Amino acid sequence: MPRFLCVIVFLIGGAVSGGAEARAQAPINIRVAEAPLTDALEEVRAQTDLDLVYAERLVRDRTTSCSYTGGNREAALECVLKGTGVQAERVRRGQYVLVATSEEENNSTEAAPRTSLKGYVRDAETGERLPGAHVYLTQLKAGTTTNQDGYFVLSGLPPETYAVRISYLGYQRIDTTITAGGEPARISLTGTSIQSEGVVVEAGSTGLEDNERLPGMSSVALNRLGQLPTFGEPDLFRALQWTPGVRKSGVTSGGLSVRGGNPDQNLYLLDGAPVYHPWHAFSLISTFQTQTLRSTDLYRGTFPVEHGGRLSAVLDAQMKDGSRRAPKAVAGLSVFSGRFRVESPLTESTSFMVSGRRSYLDKLIGRRHPVTGDNGRRDTLRTGYYFFDTSAKLTHRFGPNHRLSLSYYHGGDDLDLRLPFDLSLDFSSWLRPADLLFEVAQNWDNRVVSGQHRYLAGDDLFLTTTGYYSGYRAQEASFVQPTTTASLTSDYRVQLSDAGVKVQADYHHSVSHEWTGGLEVSTLQFESTLDSDLQRSSGTSTRRVQDSRVSAAKVAGYLQDTWTPTPRWTVESGVRASYFSGGDYVHLAPRLSAQHVVHPRWLVVEGSVGLHVQHLQRLRDRYSLAYDLVSSRWIPASDRVRPATGGQLGLGTYTQLRPGWSLELDAYARETRRTLVPADVFQEKDGIEGPGIEVGALLGQYVTGAERAFGLELSTRYEQGSWRARFGLSTGRTFIQAPARSGLRWRPSGLDVPVSVRSTLGWQGAHWRATVGAEVRSGYPVTVPEARYQLGDPTAAEPTTYLYRPQVHNGRLPPYLRVDLTVGYQFQLLSANWTATVDISNVTNRDNILDQTYRPTETGIAVNRQRGLPILPLVELEMEL
Repeated sequence: MPRFLCVIVFLIGGAVSGGAEARAQAPINIRVAEAPLTDALEEVRAQTDLDLVYAERLVRDRTTSCSYTGGNREAALECVLKGTGVQAERVRRGQYVLVATSEEENNSTEAAPRTSLKGYVRDAETGERLPGAHVYLTQLKAGTTTNQDGYFVLSGLPPETYAVRISYLGYQRIDTTITAGGEPARISLTGTSIQSEGVVVEAGSTGLEDNERLPGMSSVALNRLGQLPTFGEPDLFRALQWTPGVRKSGVTSGGLSVRGGNPDQNLYLLDGAPVYHPWHAFSLISTFQTQTLRSTDLYRGTFPVEHGGRLSAVLDAQMKDGSRRAPKAVAGLSVFSGRFRVESPLTESTSFMVSGRRSYLDKLIGRRHPVTGDNGRRDTLRTGYYFFDTSAKLTHRFGPNHRLSLSYYHGGDDLDLRLPFDLSLDFSSWLRPADLLFEVAQNWDNRVVSGQHRYLAGDDLFLTTTGYYSGYRAQEASFVQPTTTASLTSDYRVQLSDAGVKVQADYHHSVSHEWTGGLEVSTLQFESTLDSDLQRSSGTSTRRVQDSRVSAAKVAGYLQDTWTPTPRWTVESGVRASYFSGGDYVHLAPRLSAQHVVHPRWLVVEGSVGLHVQHLQRLRDRYSLAYDLVSSRWIPASDRVRPATGGQLGLGTYTQLRPGWSLELDAYARETRRTLVPADVFQEKDGIEGPGIEVGALLGQYVTGAERAFGLELSTRYEQGSWRARFGLSTGRTFIQAPARSGLRWRPSGLDVPVSVRSTLGWQGAHWRATVGAEVRSGYPVTVPEARYQLGDPTAAEPTTYLYRPQVHNGRLPPYLRVDLTVGYQFQLLSANWTATVDISNVTNRDNILDQTYRPTETGIAVNRQRGLPILPLVELEMEL
């Protein structure tokens, strides 16, 4: 990977310096006498390739005389302006702004004072400030984005009035003028749609000036009508899966896989705090409530230096501050859950937002079910399950330069299951009172508290201080009675606590340079407990009580410079340094990205390269039947476990084929080292007791491996009138190298998907809307046994049958195909806005195979297939006041 870095640095440096040299060698010959200044300036532009910005009223009715021959561009410009009452102020290399000057200033050698163009961008309806809005000076061809407080600044400008274009995903673009040196401008943007909360993944933007500087970055517009099938209710993770390279990693559990990476290689942030288990219902629904979020950015591949600690991707989500204009309430009811959101101003300077969500299936079917056997024996089944979320945020503005926000999130799942059963396969007597029992109580939750103070220390300096606490807790209490005399009682708990402080400074030195620096300090606590009692026979039992506590500290600092040497070049270079106390590991992770506007309308080219370090890895015990959920634990780096490291290279192009039609192409390559890979991928959970909570026992089931991935992603989006369409194609491979039965060789990863295609077509009218979406992809890899054999000895009654699988992932499941349909209707009733939505998942009722396992039998091999959901209609009703 360091070689990638050298190549990019060489190419960028050669292109920037080479272009400058080519211009410097051009001969200049200016001969004008009492000519209009406008004509002379056009001659200067043509011969020097200087970018001159000025108001027509400034040069109108002025004349000039100049005779210059040579190779100095600045001298030629000075000759033309001499004695005209106009002077040139350099903004950056090759770019000048013309301003009026007094007679005293003409006789002075000092340059005119520089100032800043600054302001805030906010939502016209709620008054909330919008982070990530694009601010573009059309004459200077220079721009920036608003920070998390919605503030923007362009420094080092002459005190003139500039034409400014401001845009934000899901809002109408505004063209206005702002005077540099004046009070901060307040720009209000109006949403293009104010209907029900939806999710739209924007892979690109509507103009080249809005394009992101990092290839692979996607933003999510949360206030536009949903253009994607939502599976019953708006869900952030499901929407992100329509982005090329992003897919669900597991069948019924697991998170998001980004470009073939494992789910634990993704960093999820909520108001600056990490979230360690961001999904409900075994990954069916995300913990991020769409209607509570103000902005969301997804970084696939290389990400800015302020983010670290993961190898694959970063999801940065910010909650809403709450409406500053008027109270607002939203309530929704879907097949899965009911939800509400209330936001309102408390005073002119204070606003709040509070929301809640809860599933209600346990209320419909009940949690306890008495059953009675033929012999009159009674028992009770338990089938209780629910999930919930609670979010709140309070924001207070102490003045125009100070803002404090406090955020809170608590969400979790609770499963209470008790099934008395027999093994007779007589379904008429199944789930009747029996001596054989399976009982489990699983619950897990996240609790996040975050405080952020944003301070505008000066026109050009912005300070952000964030303090947070994030806690993840899980418990799995089980009782298994496989025979009338044997049983296992187990109570397994894990807890992770992460508390930290982060300070970041953003300094806008000039149009050409923006500097970002910061420091992070955090402490982590890992706790695990196990209390189990194994009864092998009547009167014989084994009690085991274990307790494990590990702590670690993490310190990171970073510095980045965003350099815009010319209107067509933007280069971000930075480095992130980290220290992890577990093992005393120190790492430097440089990162570099560049963007070049080849043509102002047709083509933008981007490239990025970076190194990343991950000090935590999530491992799952692959042995015990008694516990499964809580055995998936975060293991910190230590003397025994080295941090995983990786490098990523990304290249991308973006073009706007015509207004409303954009095309984006991204290529990537990454390599990861020292990741932990299962030592025996065929290990089945057939042990009842398990190895316990000792880290050494868990690590014994894994080996150190490496991973390589590369691919190409194509996405296009078209919007015209009431119609919207998008198409995404991902082609790529992911390979793993780790010790296995077949030796140390590269093999396909379990998340390797060579081809994936997703597309949507949507229509929206005054009241009706409809969207159809389709996904086609290669099946996941699977290991197919090549033979079966039996082993036995004279003392055994029957030989044991085994499967012969010399290679891992030597086969593949059938291709996956799913078509979804969403139809919505909006209406008004009882002074409220209503939206009724019908989602039909798997419209074609295709029988998709999601997983496949093999089991030896006496006569052959039995194949067990896990299939996807059949056609499933879902309904949602939402009311907004």
